[in-house]
Amino acid sequence: MSSELQFYAEKACNFWGGCNKLPKLIKHRENAVFGVILKNNIKAALRLHRPGYKDIAEIKSEMWWTRALAKKGFPVPCPVASHKGEDVIQVSSDLVATMIEWVEGEPIGDAKIPIKGLGKKIYYELGVLLADLHNLTEDLSFPDWFKRPLWDIDGLLGETPNWGRFWESSGLTAEEKYIFQLTRNKAKLVLEKYKFDGAETLLLHGDAIRENVFNGTNGLTLIDFDDCGYGFPIYDLATATIQSIEDKHYQNRCDAILNGYGKDRLLTHADFELFPTFSMLRVLATSSWIIPRAKKGSSVINIYKQRALKEAKKFLEK
Repeated sequence: MSSELQFYAEKACNFWGGCNKLPKLIKHRENAVFGVILKNNIKAALRLHRPGYKDIAEIKSEMWWTRALAKKGFPVPCPVASHKGEDVIQVSSDLVATMIEWVEGEPIGDAKIPIKGLGKKIYYELGVLLADLHNLTEDLSFPDWFKRPLWDIDGLLGETPNWGRFWESSGLTAEEKYIFQLTRNKAKLVLEKYKFDGAETLLLHGDAIRENVFNGTNGLTLIDFDDCGYGFPIYDLATATIQSIEDKHYQNRCDAILNGYGKDRLLTHADFELFPTFSMLRVLATSSWIIPRAKKGSSVINIYKQRALKEAKKFLEK
């Protein structure tokens, strides 16, 4: 961990009245997340947001949404306001800090720690949780200034997708670019029909992968809304299962999350039919997402690319 990050974490804590102990880095992915104990002995998570990833309005919007959800009883870490009542603090010219409640429990897994067995119970419960998230969100009245990115057709397949132009990523051969461009064109037609036939978009979590779902004594809690944005609800479900896409129990987990979600929200035939398409779109998006985040020449970039090519070819063969 850089001493600079530690310095700014300590500086940020002053806006919340100071801490009993030095902030301790617990995760550094998109954001640097520190465990802190505030002067009032409240345990919380301090986030130093990745410079340039989200602007102030987008971060404030995330805080507004998660607080609104928490007030309705949804299991989500609620923002902790600074001693001046602010949710978002500018601690340097390019670093922004937020503070959220600490969540007890453990993540249900991560990219390297698979869920044991079929995973049917945990994914069924996650489906129920995401249905509750979407239901509560539909009932909220959002402020005029609310701003979040898109996971809709434009956000996934438009000229400037949320995570980059996967069909033009560095390291692609001419043939691979051609495959991804064909996939993009076909997928756009599929989603346009899906939307024309009545599919709606709403505010999604956008990243309900294993490490963002905590299991505690009171059940599941959804954390890390950093990638929340507007899209088709089925994208949230597909994203939640994506780390199992090469697992032998993948289809069981897809069925379980759809069954859990369908308990409290209507799913159409098209939703079931397009679930694999949204899974593929997530894989395509991450093949572009990983490039600026991995070391140049890292094997992980090729792993993501090969997975994307595999899913794209399956889609084109349908």
